[in-house]
Amino acid sequence: MEELNRTGNEVIMTSNEENMVKKENVYILAGAIFLATIFNILFYRKGLGISYPIFVLAFYGVVIFTLRDKIALKINFGTLLTIPIILLSLTYVFFSNWIFMLLNFMIIPILIIAQTLIITNNNYYKWFDAKFIFDLLSAVLLRNLCYVYKPFVLVSEIRKRKTRSNKASTVTKVIIGLLLSIPLILVVIALLSSADDVFGYWMERIGRLFIDMNIADIIAQLIIGFFICIIVFSYLWSLYYEKDKDFSKSIGDYFRIKKIWDPIIVLTVLVSVNLIYIAFTAIQFKYLFGSISSLLPEGVTYAEYARKGFFELVLVTVLNVSILTSIINLTKIENIITACVIKTMNTCLVACTMVMLLSAHFRMSLYEQEYGYTYLRVFTHAFMFFIFVILIATLIKVWKENFYLLKSYIVVALIAYLALNYFNVDAFIANNNIKRYQANSTEIIDTNYLNLLSSDAVPYMVKLFDNQNEQVAQRIKEGLKYRKSRLASISNWQSFNLSDYRAKRILDEYNFEE
Repeated sequence: MEELNRTGNEVIMTSNEENMVKKENVYILAGAIFLATIFNILFYRKGLGISYPIFVLAFYGVVIFTLRDKIALKINFGTLLTIPIILLSLTYVFFSNWIFMLLNFMIIPILIIAQTLIITNNNYYKWFDAKFIFDLLSAVLLRNLCYVYKPFVLVSEIRKRKTRSNKASTVTKVIIGLLLSIPLILVVIALLSSADDVFGYWMERIGRLFIDMNIADIIAQLIIGFFICIIVFSYLWSLYYEKDKDFSKSIGDYFRIKKIWDPIIVLTVLVSVNLIYIAFTAIQFKYLFGSISSLLPEGVTYAEYARKGFFELVLVTVLNVSILTSIINLTKIENIITACVIKTMNTCLVACTMVMLLSAHFRMSLYEQEYGYTYLRVFTHAFMFFIFVILIATLIKVWKENFYLLKSYIVVALIAYLALNYFNVDAFIANNNIKRYQANSTEIIDTNYLNLLSSDAVPYMVKLFDNQNEQVAQRIKEGLKYRKSRLASISNWQSFNLSDYRAKRILDEYNFEE
């Protein structure tokens, strides 16, 4: 009996081992180690540049290879997300605006997580459902951490299998051998490089193409690579084996939208607010057509009136969009007449809000003509255009109940953000501020602000070298002299950026030591 039990246990252990040590799991481990290695080669002690899109493409390669049996390739939102992800990653090659570099560093991983959940059918909620956020939280908080022990179990089983049997395939043996040899080779090379200067010299020249070959960096990169490998493995494993929907479902079910607002109360509030907005809109029409002078308070000029208030108008616009979406989603519909009146009032609110946006746009334009262009002013323009498109989508929802409002918001937001990335805001600011300065000799130009812009502004800034105002020319030269020395210190290929490269080529034509 004991012998039978022992034999049975051995059979169960062998079965578990075979389930664990199979090519799909080994591929996931190999893919995680590959991405961890690539991560260190591309990012360790290096600035962001061409390295970012390369890593994104490497990640896609690993995902497609390891999850090929789980991926449903068809034309849908999940597949189409590849376009903005690739284009946003390429901004690290084309542009050098630090604001978008920082934002994209956070946004691209979120888009990738959303995409991998959708294409592998691991999302419980649809991507245009507000509760899809819980799928994302589940991916970030659980999928990346729940299976961190699995690679250790897999490696342990591989070692046991290696000692018990020689039946593993040649490919599996080679992969296992490579995985086990990588950390050993790195440590041995580091030690031998320290022991022999000639060997160290040649290893340094070879290693300079990829990583800095010294013991401290090797240890740091092994630690970083270890954590990257564990997190990537856990995430890929969860996508392959688990549809981990329980967490997002259990949390999301607590957040059900219920129509609880009384329509009469909502209608009363809408009528009251719209009366104020109609009066405000009438004044804005007079302002927009230049006939408001007779209504201005004593001591207030038209120029002073026109150049203020745009931020307040933008805030009111955002408030109105919030009111509209809340009314659409939370108001109870009791009869057709009340519903039609509420829709009419909502339409009136949308129309008044659009006039406010138009007024804010003109005010901002006049302000820019007077004081120049900055990030905040350009981004405010872009935000106003985005809100205008959002209002059109909201108006459609007011009259078409089966219209997916959040879906349109997400698509519009992605397109708008992508367009803003490729607008090249630094070049726009520099070009227009310099044109404004050159067109009017009495104008002043903020040279300190110009010097804070990215390398995209350099082709326009050099136009000020021959400026009659020697103080302006000197300040620009001092800023570009520092920029030239900074660009000259960037030597690794991973940090290659077309904007920096173009600026370096332009600045190399000037001798700032004279």
